[in-house]
Amino acid sequence: MVTRWTPLFDVDRMFDEMDRMVTDRVGHNRGVSRNRGYRPAMDMYDAGEHIVIRALIPGARPDDLDISMEQNTLTLRGTLGYRVDDEQARSVTWYQREIGFTEWAESIQLPTPVDADQAEADFENGILTLSLPKAEQARIKRIPVHSHHELQSQS
Repeated sequence: MVTRWTPLFDVDRMFDEMDRMVTDRVGHNRGVSRNRGYRPAMDMYDAGEHIVIRALIPGARPDDLDISMEQNTLTLRGTLGYRVDDEQARSVTWYQREIGFTEWAESIQLPTPVDADQAEADFENGILTLSLPKAEQARIKRIPVHSHHELQSQS
């Protein structure tokens, strides 16, 4: 029987084996790469009077999150996972260890000025929802249109 050689399959297999060796030895979380770090998936949209941001942060608690605002930049910081002290890590036999601990930060340039003093944050089921009211100068203002005839009758 002839087996067809596929070099990309072999390269993928090699990377999988290297990942397994590093994970078994070091025990880092594959979902939280050391090179790229963690970045929460986010949605941002304009809801008229507010800018709304939703961030997916599974496994976090509200106490793990820090939200700050400087000028027009929103910064989210947090931690994920859990720490295992060296003594505990040595005293157990690990069969699998993929949940690591990481600190992360993400800064977002907002598309319009907001009133940070009136901002609200809610965290439920691993989703952080921020409601950021637009600053007064950023809100759409309607300008009524009058006819020349109306203006003369008002005088």
